[in-house]
Amino acid sequence: MAIVKCKVCGEEIEETIPKCPRCDSLGPKRGKKIRLILLCVMVVILAFLGLGFYLKMNEVEKPYEEVLKEKLDAKLSQRGLTAMLLLRSRLDNPDSMQLISSIANEDGSVLCFEFTETDVSGKKKKSKAAFVDGELNRTEVGWRLFCVGKSMRPITVKKQPM
Repeated sequence: MAIVKCKVCGEEIEETIPKCPRCDSLGPKRGKKIRLILLCVMVVILAFLGLGFYLKMNEVEKPYEEVLKEKLDAKLSQRGLTAMLLLRSRLDNPDSMQLISSIANEDGSVLCFEFTETDVSGKKKKSKAAFVDGELNRTEVGWRLFCVGKSMRPITVKKQPM
C-alpha cells in the first residue's frame, strides 16, 4: 500500500483509506472516481441526446396536404360510422344489414349508403339511404337528388362489433 499526503491538511495517509482521519476530507482517489463516474454519466446522456436528435433528423415529415387529407378521411369515416349505426337502428331487422358501398361529399354533409337488408317477410333486398346534414332520407328521389351525379368520394366505414 502506498502512502500519500492528504490534499487538504497534508497528513500522510494510506491510499485506500476513504477519509482522512484528521480533517475528514475524501481520500486522494475517491475524488477521482467520483469525477470519472460523473464524466461517464454525462457522456452517456450526451450520446442519448445525440442519438435522439439524429433519429429526428432522418424522420420524413408528411406534406401538409397529405396530413389534411388523412384528417378529413378520419372525420368522414367517423361520420360514416355514426350514420351507419343510426341507419341500422332504424331498420326492421338491424342484424341483416350488409353495407355494399358508402360515399360522401368533400365536407361530409351528405353521406350515401347502398346496403342489403332483410325485410319483414324475410326477403333480401337492396336499399339506398342518404344522410343530408344529419337527416335520414331513404327515398329514391332523395338518393337521386343528393347522391347521383355529384362530386362524391368513397369512404371507409369500420364495422363495429354488436
